[in-house]
Amino acid sequence: MTAVSAATAEGFIRQVAQSFGKACDSYLPAARLQQQVALDALALLPANNQGHLLDLGCGPGWIHPRFATYCSHFTAADLSAGMLAKAASQQLAAHIGTSYLQADAKQLPLAAHSVDKVFSSLMLQWCAKPAAVFAEIDRILAPGGRVVLTTLVDGTLAELKQAFASLDQQQHVNRFLPAAEVVAAAKPVSSIRWQFEQRCYPLFYPDVISLARELKALGANQVAGRQSRGLTGKGYWQNLAGAYNIHRSTLGLPASYQVLIISGYKDAN
Repeated sequence: MTAVSAATAEGFIRQVAQSFGKACDSYLPAARLQQQVALDALALLPANNQGHLLDLGCGPGWIHPRFATYCSHFTAADLSAGMLAKAASQQLAAHIGTSYLQADAKQLPLAAHSVDKVFSSLMLQWCAKPAAVFAEIDRILAPGGRVVLTTLVDGTLAELKQAFASLDQQQHVNRFLPAAEVVAAAKPVSSIRWQFEQRCYPLFYPDVISLARELKALGANQVAGRQSRGLTGKGYWQNLAGAYNIHRSTLGLPASYQVLIISGYKDAN
């Protein structure tokens, strides 16, 4: 999300949290991308049954049972109370201590150096100030700790943006930061040795309505700066479908998601 005024950004984040909360039950069946990306990210954390692991922006917690081999204590944090409640219903191994925090990623109610591993998948793009999130991760992460984050960056849903742009100049799809800006936001945290990798995750849909329904089911249909609350009838959707159809392949209509995978190791003191 590109920079906006502080008040506007905070208001939008509240809308996002409410939208995700409403989607806590419909989220998982629609979360094809989220599951792919999270499992790829999890493979970058050491699976050693040790330490305190924080899932930052945990969503409905479908991945939490897998954390049994990654930590001895687990904390989930999310801005959405609905998502936290859904996550808390997951069955984790009995030997793992758990806690659930409704909190903002840039201001966590956790002590300094109290977390050994930070995991966060496809949450950072909803934060107006990613640099503040990186600084907060640095504050809570213990020396020798590991962090893995993923975030959507510029180029995501490029095909959908192009189709909308052929019809009007309104903002229908969120703008995501260029990867270089996310990297620049992390760089001031010099105590963490960062690595960055950008990957494209293409998904395919039978039609544009299916893509729109999936975004709504995920709760990811809030658009910063959008002037109207919806589109304008059947004719508009037909025109949008025609504009999108130039991208159709034998697999269907593509939707490209550009994902920046960020991993890091904090220097031991």
